[in-house]
Amino acid sequence: MARIAAFRVDSKKIEQGEWVSPGEEYDDLEILTRGYTDVYTDARAAKLRRAAVGFGGDTTKIPNAISRAIVVECLIQHVLLDVRHLADDQGAPVPFAAFCDLLRNPDYADLLTASIRAAGMVGLRRKADVDDALGNSAAPSA
Repeated sequence: MARIAAFRVDSKKIEQGEWVSPGEEYDDLEILTRGYTDVYTDARAAKLRRAAVGFGGDTTKIPNAISRAIVVECLIQHVLLDVRHLADDQGAPVPFAAFCDLLRNPDYADLLTASIRAAGMVGLRRKADVDDALGNSAAPSA
């Protein structure tokens, strides 16, 4: 039988953000991000509607490059807050502003994918999962 706790998300984290590791394929990259809030969703929808005016109002006709740019700008404006454990080719930490510029560059599509993935993970860790993880953790040293 399904338990009600399995359906609960942490809406506070979705609104305020949390540090998320988007996956081991991204090494130890962490992104401080909100989840997909109503503000993000509304802003994205409004921008897509405006962009669709030039395509007869049909959002399905918007070229992918324009759609991607809208998603990126809405992520930057409403969802993403910071980044850590990301270094440039010389090993220097990448500041958040530079991270945002990279997201706008189609050559860094994988970084955009990591950001989208991280935002989707915010607030979704169920209490039961956290409790299980804590139960599997080693005891703190004295």
